[in-house]
Amino acid sequence: MFLPEGVTKYKPFGVELVNLEKLLDSLYQDWFTGYCEFTTGHKRTILLFEQGRIQRTFSLGEGEITFLSPDVALEECHTSGEVKGVLLPPEVVDMVVRLLFCGPLHQNLSTTFTDFKTLLKSLENDNFTGYVEVGMGSSVHYLSLAEGEPRSALYFTGEQLIKGAEALERIFYDIGVVRAFISVYPLEEVPLAETFLNLSKTLLRKYSELKGPIITSQFWKKLSLCVKGLDGVGVGTLEFGLEGLPKDIRRQEKILIPLLRCQIELFNDELGEDTTRSLYFRLLENVESPMKELFRCAVRNPHLHME
Repeated sequence: MFLPEGVTKYKPFGVELVNLEKLLDSLYQDWFTGYCEFTTGHKRTILLFEQGRIQRTFSLGEGEITFLSPDVALEECHTSGEVKGVLLPPEVVDMVVRLLFCGPLHQNLSTTFTDFKTLLKSLENDNFTGYVEVGMGSSVHYLSLAEGEPRSALYFTGEQLIKGAEALERIFYDIGVVRAFISVYPLEEVPLAETFLNLSKTLLRKYSELKGPIITSQFWKKLSLCVKGLDGVGVGTLEFGLEGLPKDIRRQEKILIPLLRCQIELFNDELGEDTTRSLYFRLLENVESPMKELFRCAVRNPHLHME
């Protein structure tokens, strides 16, 4: 995955010169959309933001992406050498988040040896659904395909974003005159709803073991109020119904993470923060990456502004 180069908000400066918590607060107040890159040697720790809230935390080293929980990322930021801030359009941030859910089918195919039109024709014949990323120096462009057909396109030069048919035309033109590197990402099934239900139901079962069924029923009534205003979430008998949940993974995330956070904070009130955190983090040990890091965001960190 290519990290887009947008407009510089902060030129690289030493981390020892800044109060990191105050920097994050400032980005939150500014509704910052983009990323902060913390660099130590060849390793880069990335905090990806949308409207001042952290969306993803991960590291890049020798082309490998490692997902980080927010608290681990914050520790790495404190010990890094330099930090810079880069502004990005929200559409590009959204695309980066989506690519982080996907494993590459093809990575860094050079147009010196790969014909772009032939590649797209092959994807069309395969009824491919997913994303195509095109890196050209500091510019990164994106295609979204459904059953082999282009559905949307983003042409991003770092300072200019073009969408739709014009974006597609410019991508084709530039590939004809500039060397590019192409990566292809199939859309993958993300067990977001399944992971949420497992965590939510297990937490409630542990609560019942501690408090008994009567108090658990009373607790469930309070927890059910968290559903108010959430799209596609129903309330059953001691569990949530997700049959009406939106199909789009980003919309699911913006519903389920805050809902689980509400449950955890009610647990804090009933069981205490230390007991709740210990219980929840033990449950997360059985969750695979990147769901583990994503659902760790359900626990508030006073120094991080999350969704």
